[in-house]
Amino acid sequence: MSISELNEILVKATLSARQEAQNNGVPIVYEENEKMIKEYPDGRKTEIIYDEQGNKEEIEYHE
Repeated sequence: MSISELNEILVKATLSARQEAQNNGVPIVYEENEKMIKEYPDGRKTEIIYDEQGNKEEIEYHE
């Protein structure tokens, strides 16, 4: 299997997983611009950040 074939499979798997999550009302989490982003099925995005004590917080994300 070539690298391009593997990349094509990975792209298809990613799109399929995103669609399945959206259909089931589940948010997805990914990295974008060195930030951890949580995208909800309605399209809303938050940035996941951790404070010095390790507590997680979500803030509104603007691209």
